[in-house]
Parts: sequence; C-alpha cells; structure tokens
Amino acid sequence: MPTDAARLTQEDVAAMSLHEEFDAYRQHYHHMQELLAGAQRAVNDGPWDWTGSDRGTEVGGDGVAPLAGSDAVNSYFLRTDRIWAPPGATGDPRDLQPMVDYFDEQGWRHREGHPAGTHDTWAKTDDGWQIEYVVQPNGRYVLTVYSEPFWTNDGDALSEAVGGRNDGVYPDESLPGEYPPFPDWDDPIINPPKI
Repeated sequence: MPTDAARLTQEDVAAMSLHEEFDAYRQHYHHMQELLAGAQRAVNDGPWDWTGSDRGTEVGGDGVAPLAGSDAVNSYFLRTDRIWAPPGATGDPRDLQPMVDYFDEQGWRHREGHPAGTHDTWAKTDDGWQIEYVVQPNGRYVLTVYSEPFWTNDGDALSEAVGGRNDGVYPDESLPGEYPPFPDWDDPIINPPKI
C-alpha cells in the first residue's frame, strides 16, 4: 500500500475526520514555512517578495512526485514561492553556491540544472519535501518549497475547510519566517467555494 509524504496510507487517512485532516494540513503548512525560512536565510535574510497566498491546497494527482493511485480527489500537495532580486544580479550560476552549500549542510540529496537560460538547484528533504532555487538572467531569484502528495478523503471538502477559512490576504514582501497565521478549525468559513 503506497504511503504519502506523511508516511500514511489511504487506509490511515480514511480513519481521520475532516477536522483531523485540517489539523494535519496545518502541521504540514507550518513545516513548509520552516523549510522555506531556513532556505531563505541561506541566501538572503532580508525581504522576499510574495507571488500569492500559500494557505490553500494544490490539486493532487499531478504533484511533484508519483503516488500510485492518487488523483485530484484523493490527494493534495502544498507549495509556496518567494522571490528576491540581489543588487546587480544577472543569473550567474555561481549564485547557486550558497544554496548548494545549505543543502549539503542539511545532508539532502540535490542536483543542479540549466533549463532555458536559467540555473537551478533542487533538493529533496528526508521527509517528503522538495526545494528548488532558480537564478534567472533578469536578476529575480525564485525559491519554491513544495510537498510530495498527501492522501485525503475528499479533496473538495479539505479545500473548502482550508481555503474557506483563508482570508486571501498576504503581504507584498516579508522576512524569512514571517507569514500570515493559519486559520483555526473554529474560524468561520469566510471564503466559500464558487461553483
């Protein structure tokens, strides 16, 4: 039986209530933010630009790692992105080195690539997460953290439980470790799904 990024099987998750899945999602979200902050500080402890809210589920089945039997209804993943523009940056591949060193310090497997004129390094953590750092010729450097898939009993219900309590407000920029609070289960649904 295939296990997800939390090392749970579909049967394990089938025994969970929606409230329990919501609480597990909150834990995943906070862990994602910790991974992001650590990687950010490896290259820049100053402000980073946001590209959008990161308090909503991403549709499973097409995530970053295969999970046999997963689809848009029974799985999801998390993702967050930040961007910064170092003064005078030109996308030099040597600008990847601080992140490569950080990945080495963490003991994470990683690789480097050079897609379409950019340069990137990508690592896989020991606990089902992936981190990618891309340096671009335009001087905007992108850091992305995303999970491998997690099982859910009902992707639509979990999306409503998480996204419905999300006010959609996020900053234009923030320092590493700064992010809007994740909602509580007892918070009202303020952003119902639009059908």
